[in-house]
Amino acid sequence: MAALAHKKYVSQFAMMGTVISLTLFDNKPALVERVYDYLQTMTNVLSANDEQSTLAKINRQAGVRPVAVDAETFAFIQRALAATRQYQDSFNVLIGPLVKLWKIGFGGQTVPAKSAIATSLQRMNPDDVVLDATQHTVFLTKRGMQLDLGAIAKGYFADRVKDQLQAAGVTSGIIDLGGNVQTWGANPLTADGRWHIGIQDPDESRGEALLTVVTPAQSFVTSGVRERYFRRNGRTYHHILDPQTGYPVRNDLLQVTIMTENSELAEVLSTVSFFKGPQAGQTLIEQLPGVDAIFVRDNGAVELTSGLASQTKGVYQNVR
Repeated sequence: MAALAHKKYVSQFAMMGTVISLTLFDNKPALVERVYDYLQTMTNVLSANDEQSTLAKINRQAGVRPVAVDAETFAFIQRALAATRQYQDSFNVLIGPLVKLWKIGFGGQTVPAKSAIATSLQRMNPDDVVLDATQHTVFLTKRGMQLDLGAIAKGYFADRVKDQLQAAGVTSGIIDLGGNVQTWGANPLTADGRWHIGIQDPDESRGEALLTVVTPAQSFVTSGVRERYFRRNGRTYHHILDPQTGYPVRNDLLQVTIMTENSELAEVLSTVSFFKGPQAGQTLIEQLPGVDAIFVRDNGAVELTSGLASQTKGVYQNVR
């Protein structure tokens, strides 16, 4: 019977523009179905591209009237806007007008006119959002404003799925939402219970690791420029847009991976750290307890925060 504890059950399904993978160490098909149903429901609620979603209704009513949402969605939007106010130079969930303008990764991508970018930037002020905590309403007060929670939603989903599985008695597992990996509990396949997490090589196809981190359970979130981009007139334009200029962020980074317990926080910090670049990004992360980061520059150099120590070639241990 002891050997059964070491069996691995992997379920995969396509959703949110990626392949979602759930790894458990007990055969729990009913729980997997519950996770699928939850993610499908929340995608329908928070999708910026589904005209029937709650998010789309909020955006359609911009400048017109408040929209009521459920308590959980309200709390999430409230946190997303708080993060926007904290890191407004680099993280902004009102970036929807810019995303729709550039269309990077959605087909029809183009370099917009400067005047159109300027107009979009005027519609991204978080002070133009009114939240009513009593009625649970969200009101974008200016026409043309658009919430886009794509930079934080996967982290929110990963945290909620982990909570649900733990509440159901699942003591360990892996949730992989494509660029967002959440682990919890002790790894039953290793002697010390640590997880061995491969960090994507930005120059290789998905699943090819650049390095491996040996770590206690936590979340890994990667932001990079290799999966959604286009080239025009000899220049590359990627999907990580600067909320100050309206253009893709320009620095010498290919990707940033954030490691911390809360996946929603990791989503925010991955975007902020990418925007800041390797030096300022490392300075920020070093000030935050329980957070580490891996920066990959476009010349192939890898830079780590102090909570990671070299173990063997290409393998690092999280020592926090």
